[in-house]
Amino acid sequence: MSLKKYPGFIDVHVHLREPGATQKEDFLTGSRAAVAGGFTFIIDMPNNPVPTFTIEALNEKIKFSKKAVCEVGFHFGTNGKNLKEFKKAYSHPRVFGLKVFLNQTTGNFLLDDEQVLEQIFAVWKSEKPILVHAEGEKIEKCIALSKKYARKLHVCHISQKEEVQMIRIAKKNKLKVTAGVTPHHLFLTTSDVKKLGNFALVKPALKTKRDQNALWQGIKDRTIDIVESDHAPHTKQEKLSNSPAFGVPGLETTLGLLFKAVHDKKIKEADILRLLYEAPKKIFNIPDKKNTFIELDPKKSYKIGENGYQTKCNWSPFDGWKLFGKVESVVINKKPIVVNGKKV
Repeated sequence: MSLKKYPGFIDVHVHLREPGATQKEDFLTGSRAAVAGGFTFIIDMPNNPVPTFTIEALNEKIKFSKKAVCEVGFHFGTNGKNLKEFKKAYSHPRVFGLKVFLNQTTGNFLLDDEQVLEQIFAVWKSEKPILVHAEGEKIEKCIALSKKYARKLHVCHISQKEEVQMIRIAKKNKLKVTAGVTPHHLFLTTSDVKKLGNFALVKPALKTKRDQNALWQGIKDRTIDIVESDHAPHTKQEKLSNSPAFGVPGLETTLGLLFKAVHDKKIKEADILRLLYEAPKKIFNIPDKKNTFIELDPKKSYKIGENGYQTKCNWSPFDGWKLFGKVESVVINKKPIVVNGKKV
């Protein structure tokens, strides 16, 4: 086995479910899943049952996060009714962005008032990005507001060919716009829904091969800046219910899938460094961690799920897939977390 050293990777889009839904995940289990997947810094999303819309809720979440085995940052959230909290939020050292939900997702935080959306862009006077869950023409609206107010805009988990083109045009026009894509949109399509059933239900929904090809092209020409897992664990019972939850876990599979893409000659190893480290660090102003690194053999294959999962939900849509680059060691701020593939 030939181990190579890499920086600890960064996932800017995870849902660790604490507080309020710890039957799915918590900061301990979610951070263990992160470390198993090669991530040493993750940023938690705000759409908990009690959302991170106030500084009080943020500080409570920070207390819960002390049990995490990796470093954790937070995105603040808004439904447009907490604008007075913004100044404290964007000056908070543990906050890395503001999340706005413009299409339906987990939690009832949909914002569909364009005037309120414009107020959010006007009031968030920060170099920290505004992140949007937006699809189709709502992305165009956000790009226009980004231009009008000179705000940094990050469009999460784009999934369609037309959306890639919107981002491409925005970048050509020198706007402060970046975009992320998930591994499930890169590796699964509508055809996988037949096999996986409810375990393939995600927001945004899986798309066609045509869309998927456009996403890979977006990575190649740097229209897409980062890969974000959108780690969204739900219990098997929730997935199999009559009203199944949307979302899939992703922290333990993202890196292995990207090394599979290197193995399949879809991307190069340097692309992984850009997508999971260099671009996230730059976009979200994450400081360098000189004494944090991981080690793995990029050519060593392994089967997902053969030794179980660290995530509390204990499943993956990629169960049984042959991936590459199993993480063998993780060191965070000089402290060994994983040695010889096992938690310390």
